[in-house]
Amino acid sequence: MDAAIKKLADNIWLLPFELKALGVNIGRNVTIIRLESGQLIVHSTASFTADDVARIRELGEPGWLVEGMLDHDTFSKEGRMAFPGIPFFGPSEFGKRVDFDVISLDSPPSEWWPEVEVIRIDGAPGMAESVFFHHPSRTLVVCDLLFHFPNPPSLWAKLLLRAGLGSDPTPGFSKRLKLAIKDKAAFCASLEKVMALEIQRIVPGHGAVLENDAKRLAGEKFASEGYA
Repeated sequence: MDAAIKKLADNIWLLPFELKALGVNIGRNVTIIRLESGQLIVHSTASFTADDVARIRELGEPGWLVEGMLDHDTFSKEGRMAFPGIPFFGPSEFGKRVDFDVISLDSPPSEWWPEVEVIRIDGAPGMAESVFFHHPSRTLVVCDLLFHFPNPPSLWAKLLLRAGLGSDPTPGFSKRLKLAIKDKAAFCASLEKVMALEIQRIVPGHGAVLENDAKRLAGEKFASEGYA
Protein backbone atom coordinates (compact mmCIF):
# COMPACT_ATOMS: atom_id res chain seq x y z
CA MET A 1 0.00 0.00 0.00
CA ASP A 2 1.31 3.45 -0.93
CA ALA A 3 1.89 5.87 1.93
CA ALA A 4 -0.31 8.93 2.30
CA ILE A 5 1.25 12.38 2.02
CA LYS A 6 0.29 14.70 4.90
CA LYS A 7 0.66 18.45 4.61
CA LEU A 8 2.27 19.82 7.78
CA ALA A 9 2.33 23.49 6.78
CA ASP A 10 2.82 25.56 3.65
CA ASN A 11 5.52 23.95 1.49
CA ILE A 12 6.31 21.05 3.81
CA TRP A 13 4.85 17.52 3.79
CA LEU A 14 5.29 14.23 5.62
CA LEU A 15 5.39 10.88 3.82
CA PRO A 16 5.54 8.04 6.42
CA PHE A 17 6.65 4.49 5.64
CA GLU A 18 6.80 1.27 7.61
CA LEU A 19 10.15 0.20 9.03
CA LYS A 20 10.29 -2.67 11.51
CA ALA A 21 12.86 -3.32 14.21
CA LEU A 22 12.52 -6.53 16.23
CA GLY A 23 8.92 -6.83 15.11
CA VAL A 24 7.94 -3.26 16.00
CA ASN A 25 7.12 -0.68 13.36
CA ILE A 26 9.31 2.29 14.25
CA GLY A 27 8.53 3.92 10.90
CA ARG A 28 10.61 5.94 8.49
CA ASN A 29 9.50 9.54 7.99
CA VAL A 30 10.25 11.18 4.66
CA THR A 31 9.93 14.96 4.78
CA ILE A 32 9.41 16.93 1.58
CA ILE A 33 10.28 20.63 1.57
CA ARG A 34 9.36 22.86 -1.37
CA LEU A 35 11.47 25.96 -1.86
CA GLU A 36 10.16 29.17 -3.37
CA SER A 37 11.86 28.10 -6.60
CA GLY A 38 9.50 25.11 -6.79
CA GLN A 39 12.33 22.64 -6.25
CA LEU A 40 11.95 19.94 -3.62
CA ILE A 41 14.29 18.70 -0.91
CA VAL A 42 13.43 15.05 -0.21
CA HIS A 43 14.73 14.40 3.29
CA SER A 44 15.26 10.67 3.97
CA THR A 45 14.62 7.90 1.51
CA ALA A 46 12.25 4.94 1.58
CA SER A 47 11.01 2.10 -0.59
CA PHE A 48 9.30 4.51 -2.97
CA THR A 49 6.76 3.05 -5.39
CA ALA A 50 6.09 4.55 -8.81
CA ASP A 51 2.94 6.12 -7.36
CA ASP A 52 4.93 7.62 -4.47
CA VAL A 53 7.33 9.19 -6.96
CA ALA A 54 4.47 10.55 -9.06
CA ARG A 55 2.77 12.11 -6.04
CA ILE A 56 6.01 13.68 -4.87
CA ARG A 57 6.55 15.14 -8.33
CA GLU A 58 3.07 16.66 -8.17
CA LEU A 59 4.35 18.86 -5.33
CA GLY A 60 7.26 20.27 -7.34
CA GLU A 61 10.47 19.35 -9.09
CA PRO A 62 12.71 17.06 -7.00
CA GLY A 63 16.01 18.88 -6.70
CA TRP A 64 17.91 17.08 -3.95
CA LEU A 65 17.86 13.81 -1.99
CA VAL A 66 19.15 13.91 1.57
CA GLU A 67 20.14 11.44 4.26
CA GLY A 68 20.83 13.34 7.46
CA MET A 69 22.99 10.80 9.31
CA LEU A 70 25.26 7.82 8.70
CA ASP A 71 22.89 5.06 9.78
CA HIS A 72 20.04 6.21 7.54
CA ASP A 73 21.32 4.27 4.55
CA THR A 74 18.64 1.52 4.70
CA PHE A 75 16.77 2.74 1.62
CA SER A 76 19.38 4.98 0.03
CA LYS A 77 19.88 2.83 -3.07
CA GLU A 78 16.12 2.59 -3.60
CA GLY A 79 15.86 6.36 -3.23
CA ARG A 80 18.67 6.92 -5.70
CA MET A 81 16.95 4.62 -8.22
CA ALA A 82 13.58 6.33 -7.73
CA PHE A 83 15.07 9.78 -8.34
CA PRO A 84 18.08 9.28 -10.62
CA GLY A 85 20.19 12.18 -11.75
CA ILE A 86 19.61 14.63 -8.90
CA PRO A 87 22.24 15.51 -6.26
CA PHE A 88 22.35 13.25 -3.20
CA PHE A 89 23.54 14.82 0.06
CA GLY A 90 24.64 13.10 3.26
CA PRO A 91 27.35 13.08 5.94
CA SER A 92 30.89 13.29 4.63
CA GLU A 93 31.50 9.56 5.22
CA PHE A 94 28.17 8.46 3.77
CA GLY A 95 29.56 7.71 0.33
CA LYS A 96 31.55 4.80 1.76
CA ARG A 97 28.26 3.04 2.61
CA VAL A 98 26.69 3.28 -0.84
CA ASP A 99 27.83 2.75 -4.41
CA PHE A 100 27.04 6.19 -5.82
CA ASP A 101 28.31 9.74 -5.37
CA VAL A 102 27.25 11.59 -2.23
CA ILE A 103 27.85 15.31 -1.62
CA SER A 104 28.77 16.30 1.92
CA LEU A 105 26.18 18.16 4.00
CA ASP A 106 29.10 20.19 5.35
CA SER A 107 28.52 22.37 2.27
CA PRO A 108 24.75 22.53 1.66
CA PRO A 109 23.52 24.13 -1.58
CA SER A 110 23.30 27.92 -1.55
CA GLU A 111 19.79 27.60 -3.01
CA TRP A 112 18.50 26.28 0.31
CA TRP A 113 19.31 29.45 2.24
CA PRO A 114 17.55 31.35 3.79
CA GLU A 115 14.53 29.02 3.68
CA VAL A 116 16.35 25.94 4.99
CA GLU A 117 19.18 25.95 7.51
CA VAL A 118 21.38 22.91 8.16
CA ILE A 119 23.00 22.46 11.59
CA ARG A 120 25.57 19.72 12.12
CA ILE A 121 25.36 17.95 15.46
CA ASP A 122 28.98 17.77 16.57
CA GLY A 123 30.44 15.53 19.24
CA ALA A 124 28.92 12.23 18.09
CA PRO A 125 30.97 11.28 15.00
CA GLY A 126 29.55 7.77 14.80
CA MET A 127 26.14 9.25 14.05
CA ALA A 128 27.28 12.33 12.09
CA GLU A 129 23.79 13.80 12.12
CA SER A 130 22.76 17.12 10.64
CA VAL A 131 19.34 18.59 11.35
CA PHE A 132 17.28 20.74 9.01
CA PHE A 133 15.22 23.79 9.93
CA HIS A 134 12.57 25.10 7.55
CA HIS A 135 12.31 28.72 8.63
CA PRO A 136 8.97 29.61 6.97
CA SER A 137 7.08 26.83 8.78
CA ARG A 138 9.36 26.78 11.85
CA THR A 139 9.78 23.03 11.38
CA LEU A 140 12.82 21.13 12.66
CA VAL A 141 13.54 17.88 10.80
CA VAL A 142 15.80 15.37 12.55
CA CYS A 143 16.86 11.74 12.08
CA ASP A 144 17.74 10.06 15.38
CA LEU A 145 18.35 13.12 17.57
CA LEU A 146 14.85 12.63 18.99
CA PHE A 147 12.17 9.96 18.70
CA HIS A 148 8.46 10.32 19.49
CA PHE A 149 6.23 7.35 20.25
CA PRO A 150 3.30 8.65 22.33
CA ASN A 151 1.10 5.55 21.93
CA PRO A 152 3.07 2.26 21.66
CA PRO A 153 0.70 -0.31 20.10
CA SER A 154 1.64 -3.27 22.29
CA LEU A 155 3.42 -4.33 25.46
CA TRP A 156 6.33 -5.59 23.36
CA ALA A 157 6.59 -2.20 21.67
CA LYS A 158 6.59 -0.47 25.07
CA LEU A 159 9.36 -2.77 26.32
CA LEU A 160 11.45 -2.28 23.19
CA LEU A 161 11.09 1.49 23.32
CA ARG A 162 11.95 1.54 27.01
CA ALA A 163 15.08 -0.49 26.29
CA GLY A 164 16.16 1.88 23.54
CA LEU A 165 14.88 5.23 24.78
CA GLY A 166 14.33 4.97 28.51
CA SER A 167 11.09 5.35 30.41
CA ASP A 168 9.67 8.32 28.45
CA PRO A 169 9.56 8.08 24.65
CA THR A 170 7.48 11.29 24.27
CA PRO A 171 9.94 12.52 23.06
CA GLY A 172 12.70 9.97 23.50
CA PHE A 173 16.47 10.30 23.48
CA SER A 174 18.29 7.24 22.17
CA LYS A 175 20.61 5.38 24.52
CA ARG A 176 22.62 4.52 21.43
CA LEU A 177 23.11 8.22 20.74
CA LYS A 178 24.32 8.75 24.31
CA LEU A 179 26.94 6.07 23.75
CA ALA A 180 27.99 7.75 20.50
CA ILE A 181 28.73 11.10 22.15
CA LYS A 182 32.50 11.48 22.43
CA ASP A 183 32.71 15.24 22.99
CA LYS A 184 29.93 16.40 25.31
CA ALA A 185 30.88 20.07 25.09
CA ALA A 186 30.68 20.03 21.29
CA PHE A 187 27.40 18.12 21.40
CA CYS A 188 25.88 20.59 23.87
CA ALA A 189 27.07 23.53 21.78
CA SER A 190 25.28 22.08 18.76
CA LEU A 191 22.08 21.59 20.74
CA GLU A 192 22.33 25.20 21.89
CA LYS A 193 22.30 26.31 18.25
CA VAL A 194 19.28 24.12 17.57
CA MET A 195 17.34 25.34 20.61
CA ALA A 196 17.99 28.97 19.62
CA LEU A 197 15.71 28.41 16.61
CA GLU A 198 12.04 29.41 16.71
CA ILE A 199 10.82 25.83 16.58
CA GLN A 200 7.09 25.17 16.28
CA ARG A 201 7.13 21.48 15.31
CA ILE A 202 9.66 18.67 15.12
CA VAL A 203 9.60 15.85 12.56
CA PRO A 204 11.62 12.89 13.88
CA GLY A 205 13.09 10.26 11.62
CA HIS A 206 10.95 7.68 13.43
CA GLY A 207 7.64 8.12 15.20
CA ALA A 208 4.99 10.82 15.36
CA VAL A 209 5.43 14.51 14.60
CA LEU A 210 5.74 16.74 17.66
CA GLU A 211 3.14 19.39 16.91
CA ASN A 212 2.43 20.90 20.34
CA ASP A 213 5.04 22.46 22.62
CA ALA A 214 7.76 20.87 20.50
CA LYS A 215 10.53 23.26 21.50
CA ARG A 216 9.73 23.07 25.20
CA LEU A 217 9.48 19.27 25.20
CA ALA A 218 12.74 18.89 23.29
CA GLY A 219 14.50 21.29 25.64
CA GLU A 220 13.21 19.47 28.69
CA LYS A 221 14.35 16.13 27.25
CA PHE A 222 17.85 17.42 26.49
CA ALA A 223 18.06 18.92 29.98
CA SER A 224 16.88 15.73 31.67
CA GLU A 225 19.60 13.81 29.82
CA GLY A 226 22.22 16.30 30.98
CA TYR A 227 22.86 18.07 27.67
CA ALA A 228 21.34 21.49 28.34
